[in-house]
Amino acid sequence: MSAASSKTFLVCHGAWSAGWAWKKMHPLMQAAGHRLVTPTYTGLGERAHLANPSIDLETRISRTC
Repeated sequence: MSAASSKTFLVCHGAWSAGWAWKKMHPLMQAAGHRLVTPTYTGLGERAHLANPSIDLETRISRTC
């Protein structure tokens, strides 16, 4: 695949998950010539130590609607 046709994909995890949920997709996308970005939201998954107890699912919903 040429550099011109390669793409970067951003995939976001669902509630109470993390970027690692997409780990099996990385080699598949790389083999297809693409880049996959799978961030973890602050306070979830491997970033749980950054959690703010006052931010819950209701807070996240109200900030996205």
